[in-house]
Formats: sequence, C-alpha cells, structure tokens
Amino acid sequence: MRRILFGMIAVVCLAGSLTEQANAKPVSPATIAARQKFFGPQNVNANNGKVDANKVIFSWLTNASFAAAMNGHVVLLDSFVTRLETAPGRTPFVIQDLLDLQPEAIFLGHGHFDHADNAAYIAAQTGATIYASPETCDNMAIDATNNFSRGYTQVATVHCVSLTDRGSLPGAQIVQINQFEPDVTISAFKHLHSTNTGLTDPDAVPIAATSAGVCQPTASKGNTFPCNLQDPRDPLLFPAGTPLEPGTLNIATSRQGAGGPISIFYVFTVHSDHQFRFVWHNTTGDIIDSCALPNNNSSGQPNEPGQDKTGCFPGVTVNGKSVGDNLASIMASLSPVDVELGSVVSLGFNQNGERDIVSYIQQVKPTVFIPNHLTAVAVEGSSLEWKVGFFDALRARGVPQASWPEVDWLVDPNDYLRPMVFETKAF
Repeated sequence: MRRILFGMIAVVCLAGSLTEQANAKPVSPATIAARQKFFGPQNVNANNGKVDANKVIFSWLTNASFAAAMNGHVVLLDSFVTRLETAPGRTPFVIQDLLDLQPEAIFLGHGHFDHADNAAYIAAQTGATIYASPETCDNMAIDATNNFSRGYTQVATVHCVSLTDRGSLPGAQIVQINQFEPDVTISAFKHLHSTNTGLTDPDAVPIAATSAGVCQPTASKGNTFPCNLQDPRDPLLFPAGTPLEPGTLNIATSRQGAGGPISIFYVFTVHSDHQFRFVWHNTTGDIIDSCALPNNNSSGQPNEPGQDKTGCFPGVTVNGKSVGDNLASIMASLSPVDVELGSVVSLGFNQNGERDIVSYIQQVKPTVFIPNHLTAVAVEGSSLEWKVGFFDALRARGVPQASWPEVDWLVDPNDYLRPMVFETKAF
C-alpha cells in the first residue's frame, strides 16, 4: 500500500524523547528467532535481527494484542494473551517468546486485564517503556511491585509514561509520543470504552437471540449473527493446556483503582517515501450517544469526571461539542488512514450489535480494516459470527458498499502470528 496521506492534527508534546540505545545493543539468537516467528523469516535479518524498515508488519497475538514492526522498531500493542500457557498450544507461543522479541515499547489501550496483563512483567524484563493513561500506569506500578516480591522481575519498578492529564475529559488533549522520532510520529488521545449501560439504538442490528445453543433470527431485524457461541467441536480440537498461574507465574494486572476502562486511541504515522498512517484502538465506545463504561468508586459515582451513573456524559462539552461529537471530529481529522486495527466487540452488543465500530470507521476511513477483541468477551471460535454481524452493521448504518474498507478478518487460532505486511517503500 503506497499512497500519500493528507491531514495533520494538533498535538501537545510530551517532554523529552527517549533514547534509542536499545537499537544499538547486540541482538541474541533468541531474539532473532522470536522476531522471525512473529514477523516472518523473510522480513527479519538472520544476522542482526533487524526487521525490514521498508515494511509495517502486524502479528496477532490473541484478543486485541499485536506485535508490530514499523520502520524497523518493534513494539507491542497490548500485552494480554488469551491462553498464555507453559507450552505452545492453541496460542503458538509462550511468555519467553514475548521477552525474546525485545519490544522497545508497550502501548496499552486501557487497563482491564484482557489488555494489560503481562505488561509490567515484560517491561521489567526487557526495559520496554509502557504508554498508558495515568490511571493505568498506577496499576503498572502495583504490578511491578507484586511481581518483584514474587521474584519474577529484575527491578521493582517499570517506566510507564502517563498520557493525558489525570481526570481529563475524553478528547480534551492530543499528546505526542517522541520515542521513535524521526522514524515514526505517534499521537494519542483519550476516547470511550465500550459500554452495556448506555442507550439502545432502535436502528442498530443487535446480537441475535440464542435458544438451546442455537442462533435464532432477531424478530424485527432478521439477523442471525453474531450469537457469540463457541462451536461445540472447538474444545476437542484445542483442549486447554497448563496456564500461567500461582505456582508457575502470576503476572496478571491489578484490579485496583480507576484505570480499567479509561481508554487511549493511538495514531502512528510511519515516515518513509510516503507517509503510512495506522490507528489502533482496543475498545470501541459509543461516540453517537457520548457514553462509556463507568468504573464507579465506593460511593457509587463514576471515577471519570462528567459521567453519570450509566457512564454517559449528559450536557458535557469539549471544544464546544458533545464528548462524542468532539471525538468524531478528531477521528475525522485523521482520515483517510491506511490501516485501522479496531475492536469489533462492544460490551453493548446486545443493545447495538457492532454499530459502534462502524461509527469509528465512518470517521477514520481506513483503506484496510483489521478487527480485534475477538477472543475475550467474544468467545474463542466465534470470530466468523462477528464477521457476518460486522457486514450487517455496515448495511444497517447505510454505508455505501463502494466506501467499505478492505477487510482482513482474523480467525483464531488460524491467524495467530500470521504476518500482515504493508510496504512503505515507493515504487
């Protein structure tokens, strides 16, 4: 995919670029092997472990987690693995492979366990910098201390860079991450976590009804998918192995504090002969109604300023617009993007199906869409149901087929570690 992207967004710079000393360190044979496993041997130099700088490569790790290489830099987008086992099984790698990969940074979309598990451990072992909301960074500090006390980490702290101000409204700030300049420009802003406490859209295609384990058409819509059901043959084909757990390795994310649903949307612009832009978000909120999952404190009130008990932002404005409209305008300012890696699964799927991901796509206008969040909340083996529901949602929103993105759907376990490669070098 070789094309020039237009449009810039205003940013607020984080103070201080991080050094690139990690690039100068000798690369071990284990790292070369891990990078070839994740990105494909044809894309990794067998002598020095460098990933082809003329390519952007994504490798799906489960759920919303990806290993990514951009202009030669290796990073993780989320760190959770649905089945992180002691031997490769349904998921064809183990935690040591993620350490051997030697990522330079870990970007966390939000702090729920199915996104942030393992991050503090990987960062402590590899020196990778974590980027997250300040509330999620709180949890990373707890995790680092817990892991250190168990003897799992080399240091008792990790470097977690807080994005946006603590308690800021979604869309109120756009920050720049300077670690990979001038190779890659990265910006980020707070958006909305998906919610099952918001409003029901009568025009959306909700999840289909389930009766006796069988999908039934929704009476008013006639749709049959998604039902979010696992094929009964799946557990026989892919039996569970031995998970990482107490007694083996417990590197789960702390459930304390407000960091869980506070979510960050990331924008990566890879500088080469042409500018290649991709976006990644591991949850997809309700920008239509300005609603997000609340994380109520002990008083029963949300931790996020401006939210009511259901998680909506009634009457709250940012830049003179509703929270959702302001976020939509930020996303629209990015369009068109080359690739969007976005969550198709909303907690509100019983209310609105996959309407919310379509609303994001309508703003950022990706040439290629790659789904995520397909093995948590969405049950293992249900991915193709969600694919059918995704196209139902596009039709329900009245999106002309001529403007649909190219869709590179992911199906577990077939697509784990399948390198998705995009050329950035000019013809």
